[in-house]
Amino acid sequence: MEDDAVDGAERHRHSHAIAVIAQAGSVRTALDAAARMATLLADAALPLAGCRLVTLRVRAIKARRDARTGEARASLTVEAVTEIL
Repeated sequence: MEDDAVDGAERHRHSHAIAVIAQAGSVRTALDAAARMATLLADAALPLAGCRLVTLRVRAIKARRDARTGEARASLTVEAVTEIL
């Protein structure tokens, strides 16, 4: 998280990764679920106490298969900027 002062407002940048785990051999299912989450987040009116959401962006969606278990994993990385009221 980073703090920035913009026009006297205190803003914070947040970066988070959301993991999606699918059944073995189902990378497409994991990617589809991560893409659906990205769509839902883009349209969400997120209620925040004491601050407001300035921006919310999906930075990356990546997938891989766990070599040990065979599970498909997708990672959805989002970045948000909030402003203290």
